[in-house]
Amino acid sequence: MKIHFAYYNQYKNGIDIAFADNTLLFLSCAEAEKNLHTTPNSQRLIDNLAIDNPLMYAALALDCELQAWADAMDEDWSP
Repeated sequence: MKIHFAYYNQYKNGIDIAFADNTLLFLSCAEAEKNLHTTPNSQRLIDNLAIDNPLMYAALALDCELQAWADAMDEDWSP
């Protein structure tokens, strides 16, 4: 399916994705992040990812890769 658009919905705290065939998908950020172990830095980066790049956030969440991504971001960051 071709994606028409995706954006972060601040009122529902999730990602709205619309496909070219008029299919709509909502991904709840609260549900996607409920079992994550994050630091303040990795949580900040996850929040920014959802807002700035909602398709990448959705892909990571649906592939169960958010934890690995957050861990990698923490390894790259040094105070």
